[in-house]
Amino acid sequence: MHGRDEVVIIATEEFRRLKGVRTGRALIAALQASPHRDIDLEPQRVPMSVPDLSL
Repeated sequence: MHGRDEVVIIATEEFRRLKGVRTGRALIAALQASPHRDIDLEPQRVPMSVPDLSL
């Protein structure tokens, strides 16, 4: 659709080889290589009200 391939059929073994194992190593390596790795990424916690519910 729109000039792009929609379906590609390949052998299961080839798909697994191309997909690789998801270990997170690439993400860890990218984060460690970042010049901004010293930035604190602690999420902000905002208290939220909880409505009273009657069941």
